[in-house]
Amino acid sequence: MTYIIVGGSSGLGRALAEKFASQGCELVLVSRDIRDTAALAADIAIRHGVKVSPVAMDLGCSPLTFDAIDRVLSDHLPLKGLLLPAGINDDDDEVGLGAEKLGFITRVNYLAPCELLNHYLPLLVANYGIIVGFGSVATARGRTRNAAYAAAKNALASYFESLAHYGADRGISCQYYILGYLDTNLAFSQNLLFPRAAPDRVANVVYSKRLTNGTYFLPRLWYILYRVIQFLPWAIFKRLTF
Repeated sequence: MTYIIVGGSSGLGRALAEKFASQGCELVLVSRDIRDTAALAADIAIRHGVKVSPVAMDLGCSPLTFDAIDRVLSDHLPLKGLLLPAGINDDDDEVGLGAEKLGFITRVNYLAPCELLNHYLPLLVANYGIIVGFGSVATARGRTRNAAYAAAKNALASYFESLAHYGADRGISCQYYILGYLDTNLAFSQNLLFPRAAPDRVANVVYSKRLTNGTYFLPRLWYILYRVIQFLPWAIFKRLTF
């Protein structure tokens, strides 16, 4: 069977590609940077002996066009899953962010993933497919920083809940992961208070739970921290600057 991984050229997406390919799955890797994605696809195909196709797509474009993905899918085994580790944040993301950046963050983190899901949903239903989305602990509670990012990821979480409800009697497996810090180049040199999860470990968990339904926290410690933040009294929360 074939899995589409959106944002599959680096970080968590790359780890997911490695894991699923190692288990004999064919892949369609979707990323904005076709050069890096093509190199990764060729490397994975050689090492794991599976068919891997790279496709260029910019999630910031509206509307998305699916011709390139559809074209390569016709040369693959039936579509089994859609994994959406892609996303973006911005150092300038605060309340009052300009319209252009606000729209871009919302599009990449919410609208584009939903368009992808809607387009491939009929195939996934037909094949009793798997849908995997990724959120962030930033959604625990709205704050001054990461305002647009958190709002978009909260919207995506709600859409995944709707997907789970829709797929409950259609044989779809739907998982949504709320991620804490990941040990990627984006976190390099940052002095983080809490431990980071290795993308390889996250990918292993995702693969092992691919036939389940539910929302999961990784690292699991973040479930406790997430709930603590949600229930902090306003008098305390409003003074936090994290």
